[in-house]
Amino acid sequence: MRNNLKSGLLFSYAAIFIQSAVSLIYTPVLLRLLGGQDYGLLQLAVSTIANLSVLSFGFTGSYMRFYAPYRANKDFNSAAKLNGMFLLIFLTASFLSLIAGGIITANTHLIFSRSMTASQTVALKMLLAVMTVNMALTFPSNVFDVYIASQERFSFQKLIIIISSLLTPIITLPLLLHDFGSIAAAVCMTAVTFLKLIINALYCIKHLRMRFIFSFDSTLFKELSVFSFFIFLNIISDQINWNVDKTILGIFKGSESVTRYSIGSQLNGYFLSISYALCTLLTPRAHTLVAEGHDSASLTRFFTRFGKAQFIIMSYIFIMLITTGRPFIRLWSGLQSDIPYFTALILTGPILITSAQSIGIEIQRAKDLHRFRSVLYILIAAVNIIISIPLCVKFGEIGCALGTCIGLTFGNVIIMNIYYHKRVGLDIKYFWRNVFAVLPSFIPCIALICLLRYLPLNGIAYIISCTAAVTAVYIVSVYFIGLSKSERCAVKNILSKNER
Repeated sequence: MRNNLKSGLLFSYAAIFIQSAVSLIYTPVLLRLLGGQDYGLLQLAVSTIANLSVLSFGFTGSYMRFYAPYRANKDFNSAAKLNGMFLLIFLTASFLSLIAGGIITANTHLIFSRSMTASQTVALKMLLAVMTVNMALTFPSNVFDVYIASQERFSFQKLIIIISSLLTPIITLPLLLHDFGSIAAAVCMTAVTFLKLIINALYCIKHLRMRFIFSFDSTLFKELSVFSFFIFLNIISDQINWNVDKTILGIFKGSESVTRYSIGSQLNGYFLSISYALCTLLTPRAHTLVAEGHDSASLTRFFTRFGKAQFIIMSYIFIMLITTGRPFIRLWSGLQSDIPYFTALILTGPILITSAQSIGIEIQRAKDLHRFRSVLYILIAAVNIIISIPLCVKFGEIGCALGTCIGLTFGNVIIMNIYYHKRVGLDIKYFWRNVFAVLPSFIPCIALICLLRYLPLNGIAYIISCTAAVTAVYIVSVYFIGLSKSERCAVKNILSKNER
């Protein structure tokens, strides 16, 4: 298990690095080849259809919870029945997404004509149709993804992500260079999704011996539905928080505003991807600890060890965003605007806190205490829409980002910390006391950042110089100031094992 976790962690960060690097190179090329308006239309189509992922109704997040006991007890028939039920559920979701996407596509002119020309509406209609097919393919793929994760085959899973992230631009760019436009980009994305589905299915069936028994167990389905419903509410809130802003901007401000917001939102997406990497690998461990009956003190220590490591990683990225984000975004996107930079800062701010506690979500689910969080998040998402619309009308992209930030801070940070402490049984005072012990180590970095503002460099030279200097100071200061003696010994042990 440790070898799977270690290799999975390496592959996870390798996947994130490659995926981010490809995206950082591909996005500005795509933006220049398509132009601001067509790029905005593509992003609008992707984010609008992405909302249909709610049709999974939360079943994806419940698989691990129900499969784990069958695997532990070697009840292979029950596991096969679970697999069969999940495949039927997601094929149904795929069919429903085609219907819902078709309705949205047919009514494109009614939804977006306020801020778009007739030609833009026609182009958006075609993009929505293609992305609907893309979404329909992702649902059956989810069944095989969660099964691969349940078998802890993290390396294969991340390898597929690496290949697909490389393949998309490889097959798309030649078409764009021959002026096939945004439709070609959408079709290529869909082709890669289909290929990923085929590879995952073959790997599960041929290599992992995944079995299916298609029999309907009403009792099991009822348990699944009750458990999944509250995860479903979570998915709705996530879709609202991370996608609805683009739709609101598309309705009230037009495609160019969507483009500027999308650049900042994309950086926030990288931030989220990195924060999920460690949490995904430790999800089985969190469920195992709860299933084995570990007490609240043990769970708090596990929660805190994860949280401090996560906070150190995410704080470094946030500091680098503050330091080099503005010149980097201008250079990268080619947009002579600071709106994407401030959008990214506003969106990632609350995520810095919530990412440190992301494994707490799995502890809640393992304890079947995720219902409160789900109801709270859907309420906060509704508030996000209510306040984002007037903020969008008045302040544009920054207003939408502020609406999301306010909702996340109030619900995900303040209220959830109270719930963790009072109901879940995690000692939040102990958690933050240990996590925030790293804060004094940030002082040398802050001082350095203030000095770097006077550096007589700009562009790439400034970005490289600042990155190198801040990284070096951050590593040294966190190691000697932010970590305890036992934590430094643990780091030394890990490094010494790697050297062997």
